[in-house]
Amino acid sequence: MNRIDAILVKVFLYGLPAVVVFAVFSYAYNTGGLDRTAGVVSVLNNTAGLVYASWMLLSIALSIRLLTSGAVRERILARLAFIRERDERETVLTGKATKTAYLTSLAILIFLLCLSCFQVSIYRVPPEKAVNGKTGVVSLGISCNLLDRPNRAGSADKTLRQRDIFTYDGLPVSSTAVILGLIVWQICSYNVTVRRLIRTP
Repeated sequence: MNRIDAILVKVFLYGLPAVVVFAVFSYAYNTGGLDRTAGVVSVLNNTAGLVYASWMLLSIALSIRLLTSGAVRERILARLAFIRERDERETVLTGKATKTAYLTSLAILIFLLCLSCFQVSIYRVPPEKAVNGKTGVVSLGISCNLLDRPNRAGSADKTLRQRDIFTYDGLPVSSTAVILGLIVWQICSYNVTVRRLIRTP
């Protein structure tokens, strides 16, 4: 990892606390908790915008370096995941743990894909819309949208509904939560597997 990469990493890490502090300040500013007419407050708000923009550009540059440089990945991500390969045995354990983490992550992704595509609705319709005297309806659907849209297709016509009993039309969490959860899972899964393999005679 060259000097520029090292500077990118240090500025990214040391700039993170500043971003958090300015985020708290911006929240107070935008919610009216601070006097916007004050000169110092206005300068701090402009500074916060500059810090955000700089840190975001730096984050994108660092992400590109992680994608394109094996040395940077080896230095940063290996330390982030607590990967240690001091001898041949640890190298073998790392390979086994990596395989386990990869396969379990793939299984989770398949499970999340199914949950994001399936749609289930249980509701009651007005008596005049009943079928064979039954007002209870179960609606099953599959929706596979590659682009995120506010209105999900495949759900039953809401104009026919009188009372919703249960409705599921996709994952209730955001894509940010899913990505963050997968990152945490990769790190935890790898380290738990390594410890289990070390204890195995």
